[in-house]
Order: sequence, then structure tokens, then C-alpha cells
Amino acid sequence: MSLPEDNKPQKQRPSSLESLEHRLYSRVPPPLRHDEEFIGEEKHIRIAPGWTSEAEREHGTFYTLLSATMPWLKGFLIASIIFFLFAAGIAFFGFFRGGNTVSPQNISINVVGPVGTGAGEEVPLEISVGNDNAIDLDSVSLLVEFPDGTKKPGELSEALLRYRDTLGPLPAGKHIARNLSFVPFGEEGETKTVTVTAEYRPKDSNAIFSKKTTYDFLVSSAPVTLTLGIPKEVNSDQDFEMNVTISSNASAVQEGLLVKAQYPFGFQFVESEPAPSFGKDAWFIGDLQPKGKRSIIIKGKIQATEETERTFRFAVGAQSAKDEKQLGTVFITEAPTVAIRRPFLTLDLLVNGGKGKTFIGRSGQTVRADVVWGNNLPVKIADLELTATLKGTIYNQGSVSATGGFYDSNTGTVLWNKQKTARFGVVEPGENGTLSFSFMVLPVATDPASFKNPELTIEVTAKGKRLDEQGLYQNVTSSVMKELKISTALALSSRLLHDEGPFGNTGSIPPKAEEETTYTVVWALSNTSNGVANANISAVLPSYVKWLGHVEPVSEDLTYSPVGGELVWKAGEVESGVGVGAPPREVSFQVSITPSQTQVGTSPTLIGETTAKGTDRFTGMEVVSNSKQALTTGLLSDSGSSAKSGKVAP
Repeated sequence: MSLPEDNKPQKQRPSSLESLEHRLYSRVPPPLRHDEEFIGEEKHIRIAPGWTSEAEREHGTFYTLLSATMPWLKGFLIASIIFFLFAAGIAFFGFFRGGNTVSPQNISINVVGPVGTGAGEEVPLEISVGNDNAIDLDSVSLLVEFPDGTKKPGELSEALLRYRDTLGPLPAGKHIARNLSFVPFGEEGETKTVTVTAEYRPKDSNAIFSKKTTYDFLVSSAPVTLTLGIPKEVNSDQDFEMNVTISSNASAVQEGLLVKAQYPFGFQFVESEPAPSFGKDAWFIGDLQPKGKRSIIIKGKIQATEETERTFRFAVGAQSAKDEKQLGTVFITEAPTVAIRRPFLTLDLLVNGGKGKTFIGRSGQTVRADVVWGNNLPVKIADLELTATLKGTIYNQGSVSATGGFYDSNTGTVLWNKQKTARFGVVEPGENGTLSFSFMVLPVATDPASFKNPELTIEVTAKGKRLDEQGLYQNVTSSVMKELKISTALALSSRLLHDEGPFGNTGSIPPKAEEETTYTVVWALSNTSNGVANANISAVLPSYVKWLGHVEPVSEDLTYSPVGGELVWKAGEVESGVGVGAPPREVSFQVSITPSQTQVGTSPTLIGETTAKGTDRFTGMEVVSNSKQALTTGLLSDSGSSAKSGKVAP
């Protein structure tokens, strides 16, 4: 009798792996498990009866309603699509086949005018609006928009921006025409555009529609011509002139003309005739009559470190109504190009060792001028000649001295040539040198009426001959100009009074220790050749001097600060010639002193050192007067007074 599987010895039982392997590779399907075998694994989930009933009830109601309305919704959608297609077909048919509708394609706008016209000339236009629809238009309006710069015929000072006209009803198949004119302005060769719009309202409709077209024309000629006289080639840093001529090219008066210049880099404006109206680049020439002409001469120079080309730009047109410095409408422009060449000779002038265009000198001063030159050409220069011309009357002709040169007092010219300087016969490439001369400025303070705003111009010119490409000698020139301005001489004087002057003074003379004595101080200001602005005179009162606050004349701005004791007279403007051939500018004020015993036998200081400063209006430089030494009691200016009158008595 065999033992059951479970009762077999342990070593005879198949292991779990062996059982699994047997089941995997066995060709006999495993026996089916009976339901009883799952009884122990069954799990029960209990659902609340109330929740189940509510969900089922809502779920059933929704699907019942959806099922009832779905056929109706499908029918409504199909009907809407059919209606839309029908309406679109009706609209399509009416739009392209006519009927009681207005098509924009059946509204016509025709503009008839010249294809080209001169600026400033009156241009006629014929504009017609047609209605080729089957129904009438209750209202038609015409709007014409003109390009910038357009003017009204007969009133060229008034701008014409737009034109509007109510044409009224326009029956089907009819046309309405209007004639109008305008005066265009613009640059020669410019295309201008006029925009024409027809606004219309169909019969029995409140809607307004529009149709637009454009009319283009060419500005065939400008109302003015611009002629430029500009050299094609100039030397660097050498003055040259440009002649700008504006001529009328129209049958009507051209109003409010403005000329604008645009300078290239490196150009320095010197002057013009007439002077610019705005800045250095705009000239208002006003109205120009038919066949009229205006000219502007501009003087300047261009600085360049190498040979190059620079372009100028000149424009003429009507002045802008918004900005008087700008062009509103441009009539014509020109842009000439100038070739810049290095000067054949480096030429510079130093005054008292300083460089620059303007130098400031003093009355009675000795001035030294140095002319620096050098050959820039790759070839020799023959017969070099340099001249320095003094233009002005503020120098002493007898004081002119030139090293290696000759001064001609008849022409005010210092000359250096090959007769005076042998090396000027032939100057090699790269050769250079320095020439010097000196002169003395006249003491202009002696006659300020004759030397108001005194100045002197020194112009140095170099001439010579060089060989050109053909082996021929060609004359070459170069020049440089500097100016010397003489500053004014501002002078200050002071006086001390006791018995005289505008105030009644008290106390004894000489002053006594521990007793108060009052004095009057008078400041006088003189000025020679140039007006002075913002003149200020200042001094400091010692701590033992009392300021009494009395000033004469009361119109003068004289103030005293108790902190620091500074006394300031703001004289302001001081005209030239004051105190020289005319009374000086004066102010008087009163102070007092109570000497102490320690000051017995001395002359105490009443006013410290005094100076005057201001700005020379001609030279733009600050001028400072001579400094006046401290004013003591021993400097009393009363009649009969002496140095002993100022020593403190016991």
C-alpha cells in the first residue's frame, strides 16, 4: 500500500520549484478548480441602496431628455444651413446681376489733368463721378486731398490741403462733373499725388459708402533756379567763397523763400553777405518777383588732414509755417562736391607763442609774431615770397621790426623774399622754417573815443612757383589770417575824506584814542576802450572799523556783510571812456573808528586792499583792475591835510 503524497517522507516530496517546473512543461492541462476553492477568497462590496437609486434616477432622466430633443436639434441645424446657402445665393446673384442694389464697381471717378506741370503754375482738373447702377443715389459728396505744398490760385500765401463739394443726388446712369484748379509746389522731377474720394448714399438707405482714386502728375520744373559758383578744388584751411544765386522761374511772385545750406564735416563758416537770418546756414530772402534774382556770398574754409572730397547741399523753398528756420516745401536742391587739396605750403602764425584764431593783447604791449612755414609738395618751390600785412590803426608803425625781412610803412606789410632770404630762391621738398617780427600796441587809454573795441588783423600770404606734370611752372598761393583784440583797462581809485564829501563827519582830526571819528570813503571806477559787464569792487573792513550804512548815490548797489566784514560794490555795466575824457563812476560811503590806546602814534587801516573785476564785452575775457593798497587814516585827501592828520593822538 502506497502512502499518500502528503505522508511521504520529506525527501520524497517534490519541491516548490519542481512543482512549478512540472506545471510549466507538462503537456497535461492542470485540473480545473471548483467554485468551492474560491469561497475563501471571495470579497463582498456593499453599495448603499439610497445612492444607487439617486444615480440611476438622474442618469435615466438625462438620457431620456436627450433622446427626445436630438431629432429636433438635427432638424434645426439642417434648416439653418439651407437658409444660409439660400441667402448667400440671393446676395451673390444680386451683387453680380444687379437689381435694386448699388455695386461699387458701377461707381466711376474720372480725373482729367496734365501729366506734368511747372511748380508754381496753376493746374486745372476736371473730375466727374458716374452712377452706372440700376438705382439712384440720394447724396454724393466729392473730397479732393492735395499734396503738401499746394497753394490756392490767386492766394499763394494760403495753403490748399483739401477740397470738398456736395454734388447732391445722382440718378442711375448719370454723371456729375466739377472743374477746379490748384497751384502745386515741389522739387523738380518729383511725382505728386492728388487723392479723389466719392462718398455716396443709395436711395432709401442711411448707409454711406465711398470709392477712391488717385491722380499723379510730375513737377517738370521748379519755380526758382539755383546757380552755384563754387570752386571745384580748394586748399585745406584756406578761405574760399561760394556764390549762391536764386532766380525766379515762374510768372507769379514767389512768397516767403528760404535758402538752407548743409555744410560738410570740417567746414568753418567765416561770414556771408547778406548775413544769415538764422544761425550760420539759413537765409530768408522773402518774396521774389517774376524774373527777380537774389545772391548770397558765403565765405569759409575746410580743414582736412589728407586729400579728399566734401559735398555741400543747398536747398531753396517756401518757409515752414510751423518753424521759420526750416523749409516747408523744397523747390530745388543742389549738392556740389569740392576736392580738398593739401596746401602747397604749411603756414601758421603764432602771436606771443600762442596758437588760435584770436589773440588778446593789452594797451601799450609789445607783440611778437612768428610765421611758421614748410614745403608740402614732393617737388621744389621756386621764388618763394611771404608777406605779413598788419591791418588796423592800434599799433605804432615806428615800432615794427622784422628779422630778415623788410617793413613797408606805406602798405603796413612785412616782406620776405629771395633778395632778403637766399633760401627762398629754391625751397626743397619738406624744407621748413620760422620768420619773426614784432610791434608795439598803442596806449589806447589816451584816446578811448578813437580806439573803441580796438583790434588788429594780421594776414600772412605765401606765393611761389612749382613744376607741374608738363614741366611748366605753376603759381601757387596759401594764406592764413589771425586777429588781435586789445582788452580794456579797468582802473580803480579811492579817496578818504573828513571835512569834504557828501556826508557830514564828526570827531577830531587827527583822531584821538577812545573817541569816535567818522570818515567818508570814495571809490572811483574808470574804463578805457571796451564796455565791461558784471563789474564788482570788493574790500574788507577791519574788525575795529564800524560800517555806518550811508551810501551816495543811493542807486548804487553797495552792500556790507557783518560776518567777515566784506564790502561789495556791484557796479554792473561800465561803459567805455568812463573816467577817460568823461567823469568816472563813483560811490561814497561812511565808516567810523574809535582808536584804542595801543594805536596811539599810528595810522590805522580803515579799508583793506581793494580790487575791481569784470568781463570785457569785446574780447570776452575777464579784466582785473590795479589793486589799491589798504586805505589808512594817514591818507586823508582833504585840503590842507598831511600824514600827521591821520596819526592817533593820546
